[in-house]
Amino acid sequence: MPNFAFGASEEKYQRGALALYADGKTVIAQGGKLSFDTYYNALSTVVWCEQCDIQNLAFQAKGHGHTTARLLLVTDVGTIFELARNTLVLNDSEQIVFEVSHDDISHRGLIYVEFIAAEGPVTFSGGGWYTIDIPRRDVKLGISITHFNRKQYVLPSIARVKKEILDDPEYKDKILFTVVDNSQNITSAEAPGVDVISNANTGGSGGFMRGLLHYQNDTDATHVLFMDDDASCETESIKRAYWILSYAVNDNSAVVGSLFLDDRPDVLIEKGAKFDYMCRPAFHGWNMKEVGQVVRAETANKSINYGAWWFFAFPIAEVKHYAFPFFVRGDDILFSMINKFNLITEIGIACYGESFATKVSAMNWYLDTRNHLVNTFYFQKNSKFTLKAYRHFYLNSLFSHQYGSVDAIRLALKHALEPIEFWESNYDLALVRPEINQLAMKEKQHAINFEGLKLSYASKKRHSTIDRFKRKLTLNGLLLPMKQKTVFQPLSYNAYYPDIFRYKSILYFNPVSSKGYVAEISRTAFFKRLGYLIFDSYQIWRQFSKQKQKYQNNIDVITSKLFWERILLQKDNTKI
Repeated sequence: MPNFAFGASEEKYQRGALALYADGKTVIAQGGKLSFDTYYNALSTVVWCEQCDIQNLAFQAKGHGHTTARLLLVTDVGTIFELARNTLVLNDSEQIVFEVSHDDISHRGLIYVEFIAAEGPVTFSGGGWYTIDIPRRDVKLGISITHFNRKQYVLPSIARVKKEILDDPEYKDKILFTVVDNSQNITSAEAPGVDVISNANTGGSGGFMRGLLHYQNDTDATHVLFMDDDASCETESIKRAYWILSYAVNDNSAVVGSLFLDDRPDVLIEKGAKFDYMCRPAFHGWNMKEVGQVVRAETANKSINYGAWWFFAFPIAEVKHYAFPFFVRGDDILFSMINKFNLITEIGIACYGESFATKVSAMNWYLDTRNHLVNTFYFQKNSKFTLKAYRHFYLNSLFSHQYGSVDAIRLALKHALEPIEFWESNYDLALVRPEINQLAMKEKQHAINFEGLKLSYASKKRHSTIDRFKRKLTLNGLLLPMKQKTVFQPLSYNAYYPDIFRYKSILYFNPVSSKGYVAEISRTAFFKRLGYLIFDSYQIWRQFSKQKQKYQNNIDVITSKLFWERILLQKDNTKI
């Protein structure tokens, strides 16, 4: 039923005409209808009929009133087929409205139910999809959340999961819950009924691997679900992931949750992703309250090869490699790709989180760059893609005149080229963090005195071909006289280049923290670092084969269970 705690539109749950939702029920006035061709409530033939091969489906409902119900299927081109129709009187007990077999479904798409109130008002108060098919495997799912100083997010998540799943007799001994506390500040009283493991700050890589070690060594869990501490989700998403894993045809199936923007909760950040030399989110920007976009996102043959760890459920038996010690960023990419999971991304399984654009910093550019370097060294056949990834990050920061970030990107390259022992010594970033902070002192966010700035607010207007040519010819105005003013830019992956054309300084402002910093444009700093890029590109080209061999020769050791046991459990295994 609709849940407005996440800010999502009602159309992500249900659509109504002459229908009003309140207090957990929807009342349909005479002549109205209620439809579930929605992100959270349509049934995907792609997942349940193809990936899970369920032969028998049933829809049950409860409520009050005399209703006509229709069982419908919508395809990716918007064609709607009626599979069945039924007239019935709803009551307080769930009753079967429709039964349908696999053989009755001849098209790919979304199956959904529509209720029509033809003879008076109808109240719908709940329902669900069922099957009499026996699960292919008995799943015990261990949830693992890695936490670091985000108690305002993780504690409500703990309480919600405990109330709606752990205390539910149906899931007793089927779903477990562990919080790996990298900040070591959650007490047992704050997390009743949940295992809290105190852990050193080893980032997402170490935190999630500590959770995996716990479930593999100390429990009889068959699958693990990684979730971020700042990602909120419907608990129903966890239940659906559980049943997909129970019925999935392929033993190596893993469930990948989608991510929505928390400030625009109908809009996808991604529904799975692909990594070649860059991260490419699938269906980025698609609006999931629109039925056409929902069905196309579910049925499209979009190629993905990794799932992010805000919601990633996988079988322990299929894990041949643990995470690479990246600390954060990129560990989920390599983990998915190297373990070769069968990735399932179903509608209705999702989290809500901050836009990554508001998290941009020199540290994040360092982390993003080095994971892209390592992943392309390992997976790609030649240096072309490594060079493209490096230049992408480098030039975005350079032309945004974030020189500290450029220097952090160069440091990432230096570290990626180090001997493999670098990763064992720096899995926690303890030695790296002070160096990056020093490089990016001028990009440290702080409270902004707007009254003391002579600000210009440029708009993202369209620019002519001549304007674009002029910007390219002059390096975005760097070769022209500069305006002695400061231009406002919301913090993002890079500046909007037409807006900063010829300005002497740029105010980068983070709307989430209400802090920012001013970047001063320097021709000397710019051209010096442009020269460094030529040298760095040569280094990548010259060393590619050597680096590829280094990572391929050592990946089995540095992503091994023994490697992480020695770090996290302080076991005395042989060092690499």
